[in-house]
Amino acid sequence: MQTRIHVKQPNLQFSDDSQQNLLDGCRDVYIDIGTNIGIQIRKLYEPNLYPNAPVLPLFKMVFGHNLTKVCSIGFEANPLHDNYLKEFENYCLKKHWRVKIFKSTAVSIIEKNLSFYTEPGNEVNNQWGASLLAGNGRKPIIVPSIDIVSWIKRTVLNRKIPPGFGPPRILMKTDIEGHDPTVIAHLVLSGIYCSINLIYGEHFNDAFQKTISVLQQYSNSCKTKLVYLDDESYFNQRFPFILDNSAN
Repeated sequence: MQTRIHVKQPNLQFSDDSQQNLLDGCRDVYIDIGTNIGIQIRKLYEPNLYPNAPVLPLFKMVFGHNLTKVCSIGFEANPLHDNYLKEFENYCLKKHWRVKIFKSTAVSIIEKNLSFYTEPGNEVNNQWGASLLAGNGRKPIIVPSIDIVSWIKRTVLNRKIPPGFGPPRILMKTDIEGHDPTVIAHLVLSGIYCSINLIYGEHFNDAFQKTISVLQQYSNSCKTKLVYLDDESYFNQRFPFILDNSAN
């Protein structure tokens, strides 16, 4: 019998409407589902550290060149990464980048405690195969999950958007090891999918993309792009967090 470890998150109040929306004041938003150690978020703000990373053209296409003004939200279910992500998040805030990472938190289609399967022994790859799906050698723990549709409605679409040039933009990455089609289908069926400018990831096949494309043919307003992109570049690079005098 496998032992299940429970991860408690007493401060995660996703449904507390009395709290100020953490995305108020954000025109552009990047949602990083399956953050791991935050590499993709850091690529957004410090592209100079990651030359030729495949995701960089997408960032420029969606957000333009003023990338440090983008607000980023990350979700990572694996508690192995909690300490490093806390350090990274603090670094971002000291650099005046608006970054919030929900640690030990899974993304799904329901809001409840779920079994999450870690990869003991694969720390060299940051346990990049850990997921909500059981597998050989994986160890179950219990983590809280969010319903991504409810969260986007409540937080992203309900944010107070400041004036500016051009329409506000939303970009999302999904990398949750096979649970991605379920989450994306949930976005489509709820009507939230079309509020996102571009979604990229690697865990969906051509048939899934074609199905989404066929549905969009019957819409005059849904311009969302679903892009297959497997960007594992620099996946184990933990560049030092260096602050200049302006960040103090």
